[in-house]
Amino acid sequence: MTSSREAREFADAVMLMIAEDQHTGQVPAGVLSLDELDNTVDVKDYFRQAGLPFEGHEAAELRAAVTQEVEQRLRAAHGGPWHVVWKRPGGSTTDIGRTAGYATQEEAEAVGRAHVRAEGGAWRLSRTGG
Repeated sequence: MTSSREAREFADAVMLMIAEDQHTGQVPAGVLSLDELDNTVDVKDYFRQAGLPFEGHEAAELRAAVTQEVEQRLRAAHGGPWHVVWKRPGGSTTDIGRTAGYATQEEAEAVGRAHVRAEGGAWRLSRTGG
């Protein structure tokens, strides 16, 4: 079974390499996913350089966990998929999420609750792009 601590540590190493490549211009600063990243570099090279194992079932589970963690961090660096839709007391709705959205559901829910306390009405979450 893969430990989340181990996955985070490998993700830390991968994110550091991505940031270095972004600093040199090899990787675009606005990359939001490993698929986008794979358009400019071989993502498996990051995993190899980080020392991520590739053989066996446990290695596959660890790679999946690291992939998920890196994907989440890339999206979070530029906002995220969670938007807050506010329904005014009069009935019309407005997306009050940041332009790029919120990275976590918890963050978006906190914004929705605070907005309704201040303005009235109701809120709901909308998930886009991930």
